Amino acid sequence: MIEKVSDSIKFLMLEYERLLKKQKQQKLTKSELETLNNLKNFLGKN
Repeated sequence: MIEKVSDSIKFLMLEYERLLKKQKQQKLTKSELETLNNLKNFLGKN
């Protein structure tokens, strides 16, 4: 169970970093921007 939670958190952090890089390149779609904002809220990165 702990391994699954750890994998999920790792995935969310990797996705957050990927979307941040893409945002800096100004290549985010509306859906990706929404996902990034949701991840920021969830991770407390506002």
